[in-house]
Amino acid sequence: MSTEVEETRERIMQAAVLCAETSSVGGFSLEEVAASAGVSRTTIYRYFPGGRPQLVQETATWEIARFWARLAEAVEDLPTLEEQLVAGLVIGRKLIQKSQLLENMVESEMLELVAAVQPSEPLVHGVIRDYMRDLLIKEQAAGRLRPGMTPELGADYLMRMTLSWMASPTGLDLSDQVATHSVIRTQFLAGVLVDSSEATPDSEVR
Repeated sequence: MSTEVEETRERIMQAAVLCAETSSVGGFSLEEVAASAGVSRTTIYRYFPGGRPQLVQETATWEIARFWARLAEAVEDLPTLEEQLVAGLVIGRKLIQKSQLLENMVESEMLELVAAVQPSEPLVHGVIRDYMRDLLIKEQAAGRLRPGMTPELGADYLMRMTLSWMASPTGLDLSDQVATHSVIRTQFLAGVLVDSSEATPDSEVR
C-alpha cells in the first residue's frame, strides 16, 4: 500500500473518529466523514468499498491498535512488571474515558460498535497476549514465574484481567496508587509470579 493511499485512509478514519466523538457512532453519516476529511463520498467508497459498516469496523480496529501502541510506549521503560501493569491500567482507563469511541467499545449496549469489532477481536487479543508473553518470558528468565506457570498461560490470564479491569475498575480508585498496586499484586500477579524472595534465575536452576 502506497504512502499516499495509507495517508488518505488514515485521514478518513481520523475523520470518522472525530464524527463518532461529536455525533456518536450510530449518528454520523458518510457525508459528515467526507466533509471532515476533505474528500468526496465517492472517495470514501474507493477506500472502503463496504461503505459505512466497513469504515466503522476498520476505524474501530485502527483506534484500538493506536490505543495499545500508546499504552505500550508509555510503560515500556518502567522497571518491573507490577509497575507496568499499574501504569497501564491507570493510563489505559484515562485514555478510554477521554475517547467516546473507546468508551462505547466497553459498553455492550453499543451494538453496532460491538458487532464491528468482533471480527478483529481475536487479532487484538492476540497482540495483547503476545505482548504480555514477551514480558513474562523475561520474568521466567529471572526465575520469577510460579511452578507450573508458563508465559503463554500467564499472558492469557493477564490479558483477560487487564481488559476486564480497564473496562470496569469495579470500585477501585485508580488515583490511589497503594490500592492499585495492591490489586495488581494480589489479583493479577499472585498466581503468576513467585514472591521476590523466592525468585531464582533460570541459569541457577539445576
